[in-house]
Amino acid sequence: MNGIPIARVLGFEIRLPISWIFIVAIITVTVAGRLTPFLPTADPLVSWLVGLAASLAFLATVVAHELGHAVAARRDGAETTTLVVHFIGSPAAIDVIATSPRAEAVIALAGPLASALLGVGSIGIALGLLVLGPGAEAIADAFLIVGALDMLLAGVSLVPAFPLDGARIVRAAAWARTGDKRTGTRIAGVVGKYVGRVIIVTGLVLVIVNQALTLDGVMIGLAGWFLIASARSVDRWLVLDELIQGMSVGEAMEGELATVSPQLTLDTFASGILDGSVNPSLPVLDADEVVGIVGATQVRAVARRNWASTRTAEVMVAPPEMPTAQPDDRLTDALEALRRTHLDGLPVLDGSTLRGVLTRRSIAALLHARAESRGEAL
Repeated sequence: MNGIPIARVLGFEIRLPISWIFIVAIITVTVAGRLTPFLPTADPLVSWLVGLAASLAFLATVVAHELGHAVAARRDGAETTTLVVHFIGSPAAIDVIATSPRAEAVIALAGPLASALLGVGSIGIALGLLVLGPGAEAIADAFLIVGALDMLLAGVSLVPAFPLDGARIVRAAAWARTGDKRTGTRIAGVVGKYVGRVIIVTGLVLVIVNQALTLDGVMIGLAGWFLIASARSVDRWLVLDELIQGMSVGEAMEGELATVSPQLTLDTFASGILDGSVNPSLPVLDADEVVGIVGATQVRAVARRNWASTRTAEVMVAPPEMPTAQPDDRLTDALEALRRTHLDGLPVLDGSTLRGVLTRRSIAALLHARAESRGEAL
């Protein structure tokens, strides 16, 4: 599963990618450097502590941004219980679609609205502290930085290009107008490509007009390139979505079963999972009953030196966190379950009898075969 778990809020497990270490460090250094003129005689440790507090406060507001999306999605019926908090945008924004255009727009707007409200609140606190007198200027500046970052986050999130929230708003509007969510996604992708091109041109203009802004222009151009790449991934997603329509889990599952028991230690099978000599996800059976599943993600979470002393039962994903599927289930639903849980595979059951395992590898193999039969490239 992506990210490091840090907390559970409102029923959601909050996970942070490792990149947040660098983001927190950058904000800490920035705030600490700005505080020096306000606190010239203070211990430098004080400036660093205030900077760290400000960076963690901003992190908390980004979590609130994602919680805004998640709570709105849960009201729409989404079952996601894990939030991987990225700095800006979410890779899942393309393939996670609400039940209606209105719900899609509400979910998309919930995050930027939360950031904007927190930004206004932080700036308001900063202005209030300035009224108190010179002694509060340092803390006021920290609140001002957090508030400005939140307002920036809210504004950037509304740029109409995936993986930003603005693209979901475009998709909602196009979906409402055309009555087809696939068409809405396609239109949002096209808009994203044009937005990316405009941003690239803006970056080039800055580089040409003012050499002092060369670095800024390059960074803006890279942002535009990233948005164009994300827009192109929409085309790929649409092709995959079309290929998967009408397919069942039974068509995509891996039928050659390899299973493990809860008492086995990881050293007996972990290498096979990682090198591909066995399935990337193995059902865990206890007296012919599926009690969990273990895959590459769980194996990698344990240091190799501890494999011999770690039993499968200690790392496997068990119900209710482990979803299951039936052979006749729609592949689109099962794929969403895999995406939502970040598992490497899920057991396919016929009643209580294990029939196979649905893995990302088996789905990819089937899609490639189907695409080749149509003369299409993935």
